Amino acid sequence: MRPLRLSSRVAFEPPNDLAAARQAAQARGDAIWDLTDSNPTRHGLMDPAVMEVLAKHLDEAARYAPDPKGWLPARQALAARFGGQADDYWLTASTSEAYSWLFTVLAEPGETVGVPVPGYPLVEPLARLAGLQAVPYPSFYVHPHGWELNLDAARRVAEQVRAMVVVNPNNPTGAYVDPPAAAALGEACANAGVPLIADEVFFPFRLDGAVVHRPVADAAAGTGAVVITLDGLSKLLAAPQLKVSWLRLSGSAELTSPLADVLDTVADTFLSVNSPAACALPELLALADSSVARIRARCATNLASLQGLGDDYRVRHTEGGWTALIDVPRVLDDDELVRRLLADGLAAHPGWFYDVTSAGSIAVSLLPEPEAFADSLRRLRGSLSR
Repeated sequence: MRPLRLSSRVAFEPPNDLAAARQAAQARGDAIWDLTDSNPTRHGLMDPAVMEVLAKHLDEAARYAPDPKGWLPARQALAARFGGQADDYWLTASTSEAYSWLFTVLAEPGETVGVPVPGYPLVEPLARLAGLQAVPYPSFYVHPHGWELNLDAARRVAEQVRAMVVVNPNNPTGAYVDPPAAAALGEACANAGVPLIADEVFFPFRLDGAVVHRPVADAAAGTGAVVITLDGLSKLLAAPQLKVSWLRLSGSAELTSPLADVLDTVADTFLSVNSPAACALPELLALADSSVARIRARCATNLASLQGLGDDYRVRHTEGGWTALIDVPRVLDDDELVRRLLADGLAAHPGWFYDVTSAGSIAVSLLPEPEAFADSLRRLRGSLSR
């Protein structure tokens, strides 16, 4: 029997040693606390009213009326909240799906897309599925100031790729793209003739009250760039299971119209958004402000508690988002550190998982209940002090 031939774009990679050790611990029935768990439904952060709103729209959703862009009243509600016109928006099932659409229409297999590092390991696999290669452009950290984007590197990368991705604020660094940097990125993309994909799912979760933030599209307006903003209910309502996201197209009609036409074609091919959530979207958006305030308060409380870790720990400056990076005492190399924590019932991601170049960093989710979060920090200190 001849074996199946599979695409190299989705080549199976066995779990690395750290993942295998965690799987083995779970198979033994060991109790493991995941320091990086960012599933909001496990931390009591989703408003129960979300399900009540969905239930109200089930009858309406029973009538199937497909639209490539997504249900018009939903897009009108998005435009009313975020700006632009309803026709600037496309509904998708997730930001991952939005990335896949964009990578499909913006580049040919074998071409490249610029991605920020450090960063969450999602964009590169999505690019690979589209047959693209990711070209990194870096940020660097200066304590206690925070993260700075290497704009010279970003400009060079923009000249090599078919699209640039920026995450605002970055995950896991929590660094926002300030207006001057966003304008510089927009100018670089305009000069290179490539679009700027702005992933802003964490944008409203500001944790640094002294910083004034603007969406990338607003800050880059006037540079001549095409900006595609990604967002969704996964973070806005702490409801990843609703599977409703959107992309918004900004820029001159001369540049955006051809892209809008091909996006319509791709969207019409998939028609992926479920009707109940789409029909409920206008009413669901009314819950967003209270949801964001609740999550911000939780994250801010936990971020503040990190300052009590002790002098041997350094909490990197975090402006926003759901994650913080901690530099821990250098008692072991990164992989041995993670194994030590796992033996003590704590699962962690080392910094290299996110392309943090310095050793001795781990990421922690800011979403848990404060009491549980404080307990995990006590366990972290205890593990690293023995």
